Amino acid sequence: MEKPLSCIIIEDDTFAAEMAEDIILGHFKNVAITDIISDVATALLRLQEKQPDFVILDVNLKDGNAFELLKGLPQINFKIIFTTSFDKYAVWAFRFSALDYLLKPYLPSDLVQAVEKVISALDHAVYTEQWSAFYHNLDTSDADRKLVLKNLDAIHIVAVKDIVYIASDNNYSQFYLKDDRKLLASKTLKTYEEQLKDSGFLRVHQRFLINMDHIRSYHKKNDMLLLSGNREVPVSQSRKAVLTRFLDRL
Repeated sequence: MEKPLSCIIIEDDTFAAEMAEDIILGHFKNVAITDIISDVATALLRLQEKQPDFVILDVNLKDGNAFELLKGLPQINFKIIFTTSFDKYAVWAFRFSALDYLLKPYLPSDLVQAVEKVISALDHAVYTEQWSAFYHNLDTSDADRKLVLKNLDAIHIVAVKDIVYIASDNNYSQFYLKDDRKLLASKTLKTYEEQLKDSGFLRVHQRFLINMDHIRSYHKKNDMLLLSGNREVPVSQSRKAVLTRFLDRL
């Protein structure tokens, strides 16, 4: 018989912990809950003793937070599904780093989907890279953030400031970088528009999202932007007024 995957729930709200346990055990016959822990001190010991496959981890615990806990471990060799009440700083760090999180209160189906994702992607080498990006983003300024890009073939970590523009490619997005590299990511342009809206990016066309720091000139006659590396991107009539207002403020 195949050994079940092991899960530890770290949650200081008894009701939330029991709910998570019931959802997981009710939907996954190949997952065993090996411990439910409510504090950082105990979690530090048990995580190293039991070496779970994945953890359901509340961001805010009664004697500290998840990040303090994880920084206290010699290594993170398990996957994590974070649960959190809204904390905008943690949430954007999760999003930029492509880590899994659930906003409380969440639906049972949300946790089921997150666990299914964990089970299908227990790749610790990739996870180490995502963690590196997460800690970088949590402790740095907007201008120095890093973004994790995934596709079927690889995972890439890029500096946000090095992205010149992003082009829509159906349900994918093509990233054009400062060093002339191109990277394909398996998310829509709309997803990145929302993710990067506070990092100096502007949608100037249905197909194009640009980094405003890379604008070199705007040619009004043919509504064309010249970006770093002599790259040209068209501006649609519907987006022209927003771009003009931005340029007028410079």
